[in-house]
Amino acid sequence: MRVAALQYHPTESREDNLKRVGAKLDEAAAAGVKVVLLPELFAVPFVQGVPGDPEFFSYAEPLDGPSNALVAAKSREHGITIVSSLFEATATPGVYHNTACTFVNGVLTSTYRKSHLPFSNAFPEKFYFRAGEEPPSAVDTGETKIGTIICYERHFPEMARRVALEGASLLCVPIASATAYSRSIFEIELRAHAVFNCMYVMSANRIGSEGPKEYFGGSAIYGPDGEVLAVSTDSGDDELVQADIDPGLLARKRAMERPFLRDRRPELYR
Repeated sequence: MRVAALQYHPTESREDNLKRVGAKLDEAAAAGVKVVLLPELFAVPFVQGVPGDPEFFSYAEPLDGPSNALVAAKSREHGITIVSSLFEATATPGVYHNTACTFVNGVLTSTYRKSHLPFSNAFPEKFYFRAGEEPPSAVDTGETKIGTIICYERHFPEMARRVALEGASLLCVPIASATAYSRSIFEIELRAHAVFNCMYVMSANRIGSEGPKEYFGGSAIYGPDGEVLAVSTDSGDDELVQADIDPGLLARKRAMERPFLRDRRPELYR
């Protein structure tokens, strides 16, 4: 099963971003990709380091806004699964979320609101977003099960473990990461999630300059042994990072080679 992570540099124009992403989704489908992961808040700039910018709220949109409208249409047109990410404006004035949506064959099958929000390292997300109250879950795409956690949540092992315990074979991680500290442990953490949970892990980061931030890319797909199946070139161009995965291998590996889920003792560290 072919999967792909889109790495690109969003501009301040949502309309332009959606056109570019739409073209890349067409390209992915033509290559036989079945699951596509988009970066965190893929259609708009990301929050800057100083909280309190009232202009940033203009990028918020409802779940059925233009970003998800494009994703739903492409998912339906190509019969593929797409994990979207948007700055969600709720029906309650002043309440916003950092939200990931999974579309399967054009149908919104999962809405996950980022539940762990940073206020550190020039990412004051607690100012702009309200934390979600529901945990991530495994979503059946018809071919396998996938789960999504968002960026900062890769620092919390319990989040990836949660979707693995629900039977997910692929962990999707939309990301907006730019700091040197994050870069130093970026690959280590993602490969560790793959090994600890014996599953595939796919990350999609932004790239390029936004204000003082320089997003470093590093989008990749990792195998259940922590191996690098594909990684971005970080050329600065829009890029689909693609790899073939085999979810059917995981049942045997989880039973025989890496039986970590079986051998857990949660009563000892609840």
